[in-house]
Amino acid sequence: MLEIKDDSDRSLVNSLQKWAETEVVSKRLEYQEDYYELIYPAMQKLMIDIEMQKILWPEDKGGAEYNTSELAVTLAHALEQVGWADVGIAFVSSATYALCSTFALEKNIREKLVEKFAPLFCDTEEPVVGSLILPEYGGRDSDSGALFGGKYLQARARKEGKNWLIDGENMRPLNSGVDASLYGVFCNLEGEDCPGFFIVPADSPGIKKGDLSIKTGLGASRNCSLQMKKVKVADENLVFKGRSPYLQMMSWLYLGASATATGAHVAAYEIVKDWGDSRVIKGKGQVFKNNPLTASLMAEISQEMLLSRLLTSRLAQMLMEATMKDDEEVEQIYVSSLSIVNRVTHAAEKSLNHIMELMGSAGYATEWNLERYWRDLKTMQVHLGNWEIHKMDLASYFYK
Repeated sequence: MLEIKDDSDRSLVNSLQKWAETEVVSKRLEYQEDYYELIYPAMQKLMIDIEMQKILWPEDKGGAEYNTSELAVTLAHALEQVGWADVGIAFVSSATYALCSTFALEKNIREKLVEKFAPLFCDTEEPVVGSLILPEYGGRDSDSGALFGGKYLQARARKEGKNWLIDGENMRPLNSGVDASLYGVFCNLEGEDCPGFFIVPADSPGIKKGDLSIKTGLGASRNCSLQMKKVKVADENLVFKGRSPYLQMMSWLYLGASATATGAHVAAYEIVKDWGDSRVIKGKGQVFKNNPLTASLMAEISQEMLLSRLLTSRLAQMLMEATMKDDEEVEQIYVSSLSIVNRVTHAAEKSLNHIMELMGSAGYATEWNLERYWRDLKTMQVHLGNWEIHKMDLASYFYK
């Protein structure tokens, strides 16, 4: 685990470890990836009983009052455990926390929005999910036509009195288009020189959902295309405008994804550790882990896991310590978060590939669960975007 200094964080991690064992791992062979038999009940226990969906909200609004910058460290601890159990649940949680951080986090507090949406998360017996609709590479006829950082905005908004009307066709959410209660939509603002980010309730008139998308992983993120036609939202639902707060939100998303990938990495390490303890190399009578060649590869796997934990921990500390009042500081943290999430997810992918090779046919057999972590991790990487294109953000920052 990442080093845990806070007693409340330690208690939370202990609760999450028990949840992971009893609600996910012990039931995985029986229910595989069934949404209603395994994933939804596990999410309900996580969000309601352990109160993970209250974690970001002020106590006077029914929340657990973790809405200070120290939440970054808490989430790094917590989402590693959730990712160890199920990458999809952790990824959906990461997106939800990133969305809510834009207006519920103490540094970004928007009192009217907190008043409006805190009951949705804090006064319910159902898990609540937020979905992000972000800029994408590769323009389509349905895009707004506006560019942001080389990407196309998927929606556009125009002011009408005290409200905004949002339009977008064939929009592709990052996650959970089917199950979201809130959409966070980054839009082209008609008549303005910078885009804006809106919180849009999923039950708003004018929203139409497409068919359930077919995916190879992330079973907890049931996604679909979306259409918004003259969806009316109040002016107060425009959370922010411009680049700097967008990069803050993405930094929180990348922290969650890094912790999630680290959890999957730990799970894979434990799988091969168990395998190495119990298998004997045919013809040699040698325990698998004692063979110098396999021991060398297993050492690389554990080294990558350790480095991923350290990087994720450092990113959490950066977010905790940042003032986020200076654009240069925001940019620096964003570049760090982008670099770290890439390093951590690729390290996990590399380790899982090695473990697949070490375990042979058992690696892709469902009873060992390794193939599920591999599929989930690869699917999450696809959702986070093409790394070769992300390099342009780094080149822009370092080389202007």
